[in-house]
Amino acid sequence: MTSRDQIERTLRDAYAARQRGDLDAIGQIFAPHARFQMAGSSASPVATLAAGAGQYRALLAGMIKTFEVLDYQIASILIDGSKAAVQWRAKMRSAITGETVEMDLCDMIEIEDGQIVSFCEFCDTALAARLMRQ
Repeated sequence: MTSRDQIERTLRDAYAARQRGDLDAIGQIFAPHARFQMAGSSASPVATLAAGAGQYRALLAGMIKTFEVLDYQIASILIDGSKAAVQWRAKMRSAITGETVEMDLCDMIEIEDGQIVSFCEFCDTALAARLMRQ
């Protein structure tokens, strides 16, 4: 069982790696069989589900390339056993449009043996989709 302190450290490391755009570090934090989901309507190009390292690494690589996290702040982390909820805010810049926006996000995460096995992110998918349009 992973302790509460270890879970929080893993989460903070994951967000810091995302802000740096460090796909290799993120890959070490996620379990090889992890599931990554961007929640939202199927009408949104942002909503997606990836299962396994091959799929989620490709998805995360695209996100890192498209959405530069200029700054972020974790508002709260709630941990209950192996599950966590992270509320955060980020200033993001689109590599496609150059537009910079502030976005509120909430992630539901599950950790096993010190690695993320499930990650579901909730954000304003309409705003994220706007950042993807030229």
